[in-house]
Amino acid sequence: MRPSTDIAIRTVAVLDRGEPYRGQVFHDGQLWEGHSTGGVASYRLDVHTADGTQILATARVPHTQEYLYPFGPKTILSVGKHYTHRWGCLTYHSIARYQHGRLRVKTRAMPMALQVEQFGGDSGRMYFNETGSRKVFRWTRWGARPLAPDIHFPGAILPFEKFVFVLERNWLRAGAENIAKIDLASQRIERTFRQPRNKLSTLIDLHGYPWLAAVESWADQVLLIDKEHNTLAGTLPTPGTPIDAAQFGTYLLVISRDPKRLRLFDLALSGAPEIAEWDLSALGDDFCNITTMHVDQQSGNVFLRSPFHPLIDGNTPAVKMVMPLRSRG
Repeated sequence: MRPSTDIAIRTVAVLDRGEPYRGQVFHDGQLWEGHSTGGVASYRLDVHTADGTQILATARVPHTQEYLYPFGPKTILSVGKHYTHRWGCLTYHSIARYQHGRLRVKTRAMPMALQVEQFGGDSGRMYFNETGSRKVFRWTRWGARPLAPDIHFPGAILPFEKFVFVLERNWLRAGAENIAKIDLASQRIERTFRQPRNKLSTLIDLHGYPWLAAVESWADQVLLIDKEHNTLAGTLPTPGTPIDAAQFGTYLLVISRDPKRLRLFDLALSGAPEIAEWDLSALGDDFCNITTMHVDQQSGNVFLRSPFHPLIDGNTPAVKMVMPLRSRG
């Protein structure tokens, strides 16, 4: 992908009008979309072609598709919940693999006491959070093993060999977040900031660079966090309420909600300057609850998901693709 303001937009899927979840990921050449409305019998996972024009396979999943994560070759992990009168509300994680034209799903129920929300890691190291107990758990063949430190409403989890970063949410509602670094050997916790931040909505690892990127939505900026020293390495201005970020090679892509814009920052240049801005107003006024962005690492196509929200009027739940057009000449 080359920095350009020339783009095309296409609708990949129109979601059920009550679809509330952000369950989407682009992984290993396919777009994976979760569907979680109409009752457990209709919960499903769709695998799309890289251009979003065709559904390759569909499989039933016996829980909501709240979050989808890369997990291994042709494999993702889904986290969600389901309620039954016998067992109450349980959290499940499903491992879905698409291979040789078939989609296979294996589902495991989590212990009843663990109301898990999110996952972090891969098939080699699996971590889950549990907001009620203020813990992050390492998942092993023997079950859940909690890390020692307490973290208020732990959110996104980024595990590394010697430490784990966790987004800490001090309130149930958005605002007053921090980032916590846990040393896996000593179990010591260190918070990145002395004071909570102003709605940290995304935390991602910038592969090949010494930073994490944290989107601070209500401060109109993205924070670059030095992974080794757990300090603020820089800030990237992103006006218009930024809501999500993704890496594409040397570029950091950040999407803002109002007005709809996609900004590209070049991480390879000193200060990671903004080098392009895309006007996404063509997404339409009814595509107004964007929560999730993923990028095809081959083509640079950007996939956006706008699910239902009870407090947002006029939104049509859908998935859309933004395609950068090659410059002529």
